[in-house]
Amino acid sequence: MMRSNAIARRIASAIPTNYAIPRAASSAMSSSAMDALASSPSASPSSSSTARYYFSPPPPMMTATHRRQFSSSEAATELGSILQREINEETEASTGGIPAELSELRNDVSAKWTILEGIVGIGNENGETGSGATVRMFRKDAGSNGAKIGVVFHCQDTEDDIKFDENDPFAGMGGENGEGGEEGDEEEEPPQAVRFGVTVSKGGRTVVMQCRSGDEGVNVESVMVRDGDTESVLSELAGGEGLHAALYQGPEFTELAEDLQESFRTYVTKECGVDDDVTAFVSMYCDYREQEEYVSWMKTAIDILD
Repeated sequence: MMRSNAIARRIASAIPTNYAIPRAASSAMSSSAMDALASSPSASPSSSSTARYYFSPPPPMMTATHRRQFSSSEAATELGSILQREINEETEASTGGIPAELSELRNDVSAKWTILEGIVGIGNENGETGSGATVRMFRKDAGSNGAKIGVVFHCQDTEDDIKFDENDPFAGMGGENGEGGEEGDEEEEPPQAVRFGVTVSKGGRTVVMQCRSGDEGVNVESVMVRDGDTESVLSELAGGEGLHAALYQGPEFTELAEDLQESFRTYVTKECGVDDDVTAFVSMYCDYREQEEYVSWMKTAIDILD
């Protein structure tokens, strides 16, 4: 790459002409050989070139004098210029507002769910910077037993949805042993999985089911029980408070009976109404909100720093 080549050229130009062999070669010598060499007459400062051959000084460290010098105003101007360039590129690539497909899906989901951006007490979509990264959803109809149901997710709580194949551990990783390793081929972005919390509240207590949605549908990863109603527990989840780490976090979910694990998953999709439309909305809205927050982050940074 160009940056790597430039660094290599700077390092090469800094090596002294009398630096005959790499330090790695001299360090590979045994200690006894080094002692013998050091004690020989040729190792004295006035010795022949043989001593210089082994004991030439290492290349000088790269210092600030090797780098481009900036005044404080120039540094701010350059940073602001690059940020503005990135803002312009993102704005040009944007469709201008919420994508039509996502807008239609949001309208469908809104028939059964109230969708709120932001966190109570921290901000909202018109409030504190970055608060729109968290989205809460409240189901309009109560559950069959009268319980209140909610969902919360953060636009950055996503990951590549790559499945481990014990027969091909390098699958999906690219490179020599994986797919997509041909040089020049454009690698496809792996599908994204998103994590979200589902809460079911009744009588001042709440069951919290931490879920993950990917190509294989919704999976439940943990189940906890907490005091408080849906709104208070969702706010704790959204605020990253961790639901009181000192309290019991529930059992290791994968150690539960398989039919019990499956029953929790069915409960989330059927009783709580977290169906394909809801999970598709969560995934697509994460992408949309992350992009919006990214541009907002750059605009805020340029206002402050430039």
